Amino acid sequence: MLKSQIAFKNGIPCICINGELHAPLAYTTYFEERGEYSDFAKSGYKMFFVNVSFTDLPINNVTGFTPFRTGVFETDTPDYSEFDSTVKRILEDCPDAFIFPRINIAMPRKWIAENEKETVATPTGRRESLYSDRFRRDGEILLKTLVNHIRSADYADRIAGYQLCGGSTQEWIHHDLAGSFCEQSLAQFRSWMQNTYGVADMPTLTKDDFNSNVYNETVSRFGEFSCQKTAETVEYFCRALKEYINHEQIVGVFYGYNAFVHDYLWGLQGLRFIIDSRYIDFFSSPCCYEQNRNLGVDWGDMLPSTSVKLHGKLYFVECDIRTHRTRRMQDARPGEYTDEFYGTHDADGNKTVWCGPDTVGLSLSALRKTFARQVVNGSGIWWFDMWGGWYHETELMADLADMKQLAENIKHKDTARFPSAEVVLFIDEKAYLNNPRHTPFVHRVNQTRGSMGNTGIPFDMYMTEDAERVLHKYKAAIFTAPLPSDSGKNALQLCKKLNIPFLHPTDEHPSYTKTELRDFLTECGVHCYNEQDSVIYCGNGFVGIHVIKDGETQIKLPAKYKVRPLFGADFEEHETDCIKIFLEKHQTAVFELL
Repeated sequence: MLKSQIAFKNGIPCICINGELHAPLAYTTYFEERGEYSDFAKSGYKMFFVNVSFTDLPINNVTGFTPFRTGVFETDTPDYSEFDSTVKRILEDCPDAFIFPRINIAMPRKWIAENEKETVATPTGRRESLYSDRFRRDGEILLKTLVNHIRSADYADRIAGYQLCGGSTQEWIHHDLAGSFCEQSLAQFRSWMQNTYGVADMPTLTKDDFNSNVYNETVSRFGEFSCQKTAETVEYFCRALKEYINHEQIVGVFYGYNAFVHDYLWGLQGLRFIIDSRYIDFFSSPCCYEQNRNLGVDWGDMLPSTSVKLHGKLYFVECDIRTHRTRRMQDARPGEYTDEFYGTHDADGNKTVWCGPDTVGLSLSALRKTFARQVVNGSGIWWFDMWGGWYHETELMADLADMKQLAENIKHKDTARFPSAEVVLFIDEKAYLNNPRHTPFVHRVNQTRGSMGNTGIPFDMYMTEDAERVLHKYKAAIFTAPLPSDSGKNALQLCKKLNIPFLHPTDEHPSYTKTELRDFLTECGVHCYNEQDSVIYCGNGFVGIHVIKDGETQIKLPAKYKVRPLFGADFEEHETDCIKIFLEKHQTAVFELL
């Protein structure tokens, strides 16, 4: 049986398997029959996530979409065939693969029918409430049953860890997108209000209250409650699994999208409750879907990745990067999905997020931009080939193979001697609770974070609760919430105490543009690598640039370094403090500093 844990080498989180450090780069797909396991195995990839679910009910309760053809527990006798066959196929292509089951903890139809009081209504039918103690207990039994099968199978010696999923879109979002609002949750909320805030006579709360544009303290408290309880449910299942496998392998989750998701009734603003949990080894989220994943902008992290590392965890990013080979899911599985699912164009003929770039070159640019962001942050990547075949192209796989090797080499570098971010951008997850869900304010965090990505200045992203541990390392701080929580106020006071200049949005000026941010930061003495609104990444001895227009551009380094081009550029390795390069619109170039 493989043993795994998260281990840091030169500040870089790795996955240690049986005592050997591995870069966290992996591959997965929803449509296993179209999976390019052989391509990735030949390119040096050994880590593969494999999806498995208790049920084939929808993972998206709005559209009704599900990728699962078989739910393990939908019949009287568990059916493991879909999972087993995928694992065996991977091992045929890569006998020494490290398999990570990605388990969807979603209750089967029979359980839903027999436990209606433990469920909530959704557009596509009732689903388990994330507050339900019965869901936790019964879900734990099914989880252990599945894991027992996995650990007893003939492939058990290739299982290296687990990812636990649940809720809407498998991301621990409340199935109703409204805090799993039902009589059961209200009863728990009343008890929570009494225990947490000493409120015995709670005002009446209805669903209509959630849609008001007027601040309602009870709604805010319910939002806080819904996030905390979701976080507790996530930890409950991770603890159950960790103890069942004797803490011998890593366990991770989707959770904590507090730098991107602003609706607290989704339940994702409880990262602070579980970030230190000994039962959770890695947190995951997709790259931001900022501006519909258009090129020319930073696809930032959905959670404060540097906070995750600070707490000894790995941020394992889902990189579902579309390419020129991306097709409609209806074409990937003909006859299984109607045209209502995930259209590639809107009513006006414009591309949606489900389309990739038009060319191989722009597809390479998208992959390189994603890799650059994660490599400078020391984050993991799993390439999510959703419908299969997205990366089945010689040029794409050549880059992905090089990226894998580069990631393996990072842990041997003395990363501390290279330039790093001089700016900290703070995420204040409880600040969302200070405003109604449907006011313009809730989008301001994304606007400032998105603007920061095109300033030409690298930045780190932390939760406000971590300010005391990290603020002294930075020349300037950017706050994103006009109405901060107590931890946000404390971080602001600490900036004043340490004489660290900061920008803090107000009601009158609720967000900042890239120009405003760049002007402020350069006045503070922060080094600007590029003043042409390019996306810049720098850290761990790597520099990346993604440009918004044709022409010659420059990357001004804070000191002289030997520079080696990796992707998107071709020149002799040389020492310089200014990289000059001609790039076409939306191209990406990545360099290594030596």
